[in-house]
Amino acid sequence: MTPIAVHGRLLVVDDDLTTRSIALAALSEAGFEAHQAADGMEGLERFSELQPDLVLLDLMMPRMDGFEMARRLRRTPGGERIPIIVMTGLEDSDAIDRAYQVGATDFISKPINWMLLKHRIQYVMRSARALDELSRSESNLADAQRIAHLGSWEWNLRDESVRRSEHFFALLGEDPAGFPPCMEAVLERVFPPDATLLREAYAQGRRGLPFRVEYRIMRPDGSLRTVLEQGEPIASPDGAASRVQGTTQDITEQVEAEKRIRYLAYYDSLTGLPNRQYCRELLRQALRRASRSRHWVAAMVVDLDRFGRINESLGQSVGDQVLQVVARRLSEIVVPSNGHEAGHALTVSRISGDQFVAFIDGSPQGELPESVAQRLLEVVRQPIVVAGAEVMLTASVGMAVFPEHASDADALLKCADMAVSTTKREQRNSVRAFSDDLRTAADLRLALETEMRKALEQGEFELFYQPVIEYPHGGILGAEALIRWRHPKRGLLAPGEFIPLAEECGLIVEIGEWGLKTACAQMAYWIRNGVAPDAVAVNLSGISFRHVRLLAAVRNALAGSGLPPERLELEMTESVLMSDVELTNEILAELKRMGVRLMVDDFGTGYSSLAYLKRFPIDVLKIDRSFVQDLAREGSDAAITSAVMAMAQELGLDVVAEGVETEAQALALARRGCKAMQGFLYSRPVPSQQFIAWCGQWLNG
Repeated sequence: MTPIAVHGRLLVVDDDLTTRSIALAALSEAGFEAHQAADGMEGLERFSELQPDLVLLDLMMPRMDGFEMARRLRRTPGGERIPIIVMTGLEDSDAIDRAYQVGATDFISKPINWMLLKHRIQYVMRSARALDELSRSESNLADAQRIAHLGSWEWNLRDESVRRSEHFFALLGEDPAGFPPCMEAVLERVFPPDATLLREAYAQGRRGLPFRVEYRIMRPDGSLRTVLEQGEPIASPDGAASRVQGTTQDITEQVEAEKRIRYLAYYDSLTGLPNRQYCRELLRQALRRASRSRHWVAAMVVDLDRFGRINESLGQSVGDQVLQVVARRLSEIVVPSNGHEAGHALTVSRISGDQFVAFIDGSPQGELPESVAQRLLEVVRQPIVVAGAEVMLTASVGMAVFPEHASDADALLKCADMAVSTTKREQRNSVRAFSDDLRTAADLRLALETEMRKALEQGEFELFYQPVIEYPHGGILGAEALIRWRHPKRGLLAPGEFIPLAEECGLIVEIGEWGLKTACAQMAYWIRNGVAPDAVAVNLSGISFRHVRLLAAVRNALAGSGLPPERLELEMTESVLMSDVELTNEILAELKRMGVRLMVDDFGTGYSSLAYLKRFPIDVLKIDRSFVQDLAREGSDAAITSAVMAMAQELGLDVVAEGVETEAQALALARRGCKAMQGFLYSRPVPSQQFIAWCGQWLNG
């Protein structure tokens, strides 16, 4: 026997047992899953239990009639849209109307034609399912519109009426009852600057053309929202557009996100100024304007001098505040356009950590760029008070002018950058204008950098040695290793001709490591051959001293050469040691644990602080040559030298005087207690083989 397919779950509610029994048998035979209840009270309980697909309900019952059950059922969760077919023997149309009013879906009169009822139930259930699907679709659409902040509308072009969705009114924050059903109602609420744009879009819609427009709307609460509105014309049978269907979407968050992305892409987050990328675009625009009006444009690179010391001593937070103050001051400089027009602010950008660019679009009557550049220096020099500390800054400014120096933005910035680099090398706290000789010098520096990289690989660097002599007995206390570059075309180059460039381009670390390794190997070789001075001294640049590889480089040089560590001396200037006192102390302590001797080079030209000498594990002070030159005249240099000698004696430090060129200088130093001297009086720096030959001659002569 083939099983009967179940078409749905039904609940039959009737006080007559016979009617219920016949109904259950007939409906079960028709393929329904049928359940029963004897009155309205039981019917509500069974409904909650079974959640049927349809209720077959008698109107006249004891305890609770069908009218009351239908009314309560519509208020029960799940019963809002359940199909209800009432069964009634009443021929009163008022009763039927009342049944519909309390929630009935359909009715059937008693006595019941069960075959007809089966078809009636199937029809009602099919209609209910279609209604549920439509309701779900509408609900999904409403959810989608709500999530997408989207409202819909339909515009009748013939009578100008408009029907709008609930979400449209929610977007605008408007009460549907008080909102006129016409397109002009939106125009009354649009942000005034966008009204013309919206009118043009609506005029396009009236002509039967699609439109897409973005505008801002003023909500009743005073907030400003950005919306995207799109309209699509719908043609009538005669081919003419009779209505426009459209959507209005709130895109405020999207617009704000795009603005934020653009801000992050084109502006510096710390100062709010245009960044390097946007600076180039703004400069290109200025050059295009200047080309049309035949004006000049001056670009000035402002580089803060020694800004790193602020971060090191006061912390990065204070450094950031200082940069913000400088950015504001630069941006507030007003440049007069000409004698008849009001002035305008400089266009200022921040292109790197402590570097800004300012440019002005000039005119024949405007302020000269040299004057503006001086004003930039002046505002930077003004004291800045942050976090209770007063900070004094200076800046170096490099300037280039369009069209005199360059014809495009990138080339103009490059010229200004060349000028500021030259200023920082030669004379900080000043302005330097670009000139062709700077371009030539920059080309030479670039070529020199390339050649210097090859020089390391090709072994073009050499170490020369200058002796340190014991006065008056003439013993050779040590030798200072001094680097030279035997350039294949330019001959022998002194350190001043390439070391600053090596520090700029980062090669100084590799060159320093080579010098350290070579000096240690040379000294070890001299020891093995019995002709060595007491120690060899190697200079460390500030970059090398603070580099992470320093300690490993010293260990490797000593281990690789076999040189006893006490015969290696490392020289650092005062400024290098004082750049970060805590880090300096850690590095010096580790070097002392290795056993090497530590020297302060050019002493007297920097901090010359007794406090740091007591704190750092220093062994030797080297008096700078500038104090030795006029020592015999008993002036201020003599007083300084005497003070240094007294300080060294108190701390138990050795002293070496550099730049000794005459016997008078040597005698003056000896009278003040200095017994170790170095200078041309004894020998110029010479290559290693000549140094050993000189030592033999000196000791035997």
